[in-house]
Amino acid sequence: MKRIFMVTVICCFVLGASLSVGQTASRQSSKKSSCNVGDTAFVCPKGFKPLPVESEQKFSLLFRKEYGLGLFVASPESGFDEQKFMSDVTKTILVKIFPKELQSFAWKPLRFSGAVSKFEVGGGMAQGFNGTLSVLVKYRHLKFKDKDILVGYVAEFGRGAEAKESFERGLGGDSMPACNASVEVIYSITGEKIDENNPPCTLVAPAG
Repeated sequence: MKRIFMVTVICCFVLGASLSVGQTASRQSSKKSSCNVGDTAFVCPKGFKPLPVESEQKFSLLFRKEYGLGLFVASPESGFDEQKFMSDVTKTILVKIFPKELQSFAWKPLRFSGAVSKFEVGGGMAQGFNGTLSVLVKYRHLKFKDKDILVGYVAEFGRGAEAKESFERGLGGDSMPACNASVEVIYSITGEKIDENNPPCTLVAPAG
């Protein structure tokens, strides 16, 4: 009887330890990985892979291959030239995520959708076409703790005849994966929460 009792106690101890380890691992795996640009930390959205960019570019780039989607977070210096900065960011990302594509794009501005953060002070959106590939570029400009932060993306938006027609007609659109990832990054910086009754990306049509 004593031996049976000891075996039972040992089994319970091992089982309890296993459950404790499993719960710890579960908690650890549920934690989001963190990325940063300068001294600004943000959540790395699931499914995105960091791509290296030159340090002087002052932005971080994350790539999601299945959507042809490059997500960026930038922290430019105060007084920066926003138009030039975004032109440089866009060119760099296009080379990084579409290295085999012709890099000569024609551009059309698109109507920018409403703000998703109370810290937004601007932004922009455009559609590009290089003769075969159409892309969308969209970014949001935040002013948070006296810092300028830009969060946005470059995403594939079709190829061939349909892409050409979409560009010529200026139809534009948006990307659900890009919208969700952008909001996740923005809120991880600002501490804002998603309004479950009015989520910011609900009515966004997926690109591609």
